[in-house]
Amino acid sequence: MKTKEELKLYFENGDIPRQEDFWAWQDSYWHKDEKLDKTALGLTSYNELTYSPTDNTEIIGLDSVIIFPEGIKVIGGFQFSLTLQNRISKIKFPNSLERIRSRAFQIQHIKGSLKIPGNCKVIESFAFNSVNTHLSELILENGIETIEESAFQLPSSFDLTSLDIPDSVKFVGKNAFAIPSLKSVIIPEDLDISNAGIPGTAIIIARAKESIPIP
Repeated sequence: MKTKEELKLYFENGDIPRQEDFWAWQDSYWHKDEKLDKTALGLTSYNELTYSPTDNTEIIGLDSVIIFPEGIKVIGGFQFSLTLQNRISKIKFPNSLERIRSRAFQIQHIKGSLKIPGNCKVIESFAFNSVNTHLSELILENGIETIEESAFQLPSSFDLTSLDIPDSVKFVGKNAFAIPSLKSVIIPEDLDISNAGIPGTAIIIARAKESIPIP
């Protein structure tokens, strides 16, 4: 495939590009309707050993660690939900991400810390819903606006005890944060979380909006 610099030579002032030159130019780029595989996107993925939950000297398999490259805006539904060959333990999202579709990482084995960038405006229903996920930290950056039904329904994340929902969040769906281990949750003062599945024993701290001084 021709490089960008080689293609530019076909279209210099005074040149008369041939049909083959136009085709070479078009073939060097992907059309928006074309489906790209993860190798074309430069998706970084590597494996780490999985140990027995009762014996840290016993290896029971491999988990994938996935780093999504900058430029990705949407992660499709079911694309990374659990299969026998697709068990994911850690994820790093790009700042360019704008939406995570329904059930994208359902029933996965994510553990440790998970950060959702602020440019991701919508997290659709059941996106991370899983009895297998064991998070100790969930970071929601300011900028997120909608968190749909059961997006973070995580009954087995026993070490996840606190949560900070940023001021940018305008809607939280049913059981969006059904995380039984939660002990304290910080929310925007005007956010309705009555149906969010947050345990009744959790301390809810409403964060007042910053007042804007009038000159």
